[in-house]
Amino acid sequence: PARTGKYRRRRYETRMRINIYQIDGDKDTNRVKFDSYNRTMENGGINPSIYKCVFHGDVDGDLEDVYTLFNLPDHPGTYQGHSLSVSDIVEVIGDSEDVEEGRYFVDSVGFKKVDFDSTQCAEMDGLRMLMIQPHKTPIVTYVKDELDSLQMAVSDHCEDAYIEYTYPFDDDCMVLGNEEAKLNGMEGNRRLGNSIYAGPIFITRDDGVGGLCSLTDEQVLKYSEMFAEPQDISPEETQADVGFTFYGW
Repeated sequence: PARTGKYRRRRYETRMRINIYQIDGDKDTNRVKFDSYNRTMENGGINPSIYKCVFHGDVDGDLEDVYTLFNLPDHPGTYQGHSLSVSDIVEVIGDSEDVEEGRYFVDSVGFKKVDFDSTQCAEMDGLRMLMIQPHKTPIVTYVKDELDSLQMAVSDHCEDAYIEYTYPFDDDCMVLGNEEAKLNGMEGNRRLGNSIYAGPIFITRDDGVGGLCSLTDEQVLKYSEMFAEPQDISPEETQADVGFTFYGW
């Protein structure tokens, strides 16, 4: 559906933590998916129970930049939705420099702040993991247990990627990352032991029979605390660590 707006690509220092929700067509009995705010209100209003979460994560810029980012092919690799469109909801968690905390309806023109109980929405599909990106604090997200979904997740913005599994912990958790992160010039993320991890990484869990499974509540808390502080790692330090050998699957 058409929406007025200008596509912009700039580099930002301002970051927002957001969730994105989209209407599940199977639950849309009033047929308000892709309708404007006014038409939605004329047809029963905004019903959070028909929405599904399609993204948890951090983005740069303001709401218009969110709209731009999620209408481009190189959107974040964990995104599970269609191009951001009218009737979608963007939830801003905590105030940023440009946008105050709240839930915003994507309207035909701009965004409208609304009351929206996101606890009524269905969760993302997939396994619960802890996503850790360079310069950012950890966030819980979900990734489908499928090769292409895992590859897109570690690619950062939907490029081709080789998955790397490493086991630096003393439990059944592992780090899911991009095998070529340093070779591709991705930013240093976290130091762990004698190694530097670059690019986006995900803490996930070995199910004991060659597959993956969701983190427990205790593991989410443990690794959220372990990686709570973003680290500044220079490109030179990251590149100097290229020769380190990992052992995984």
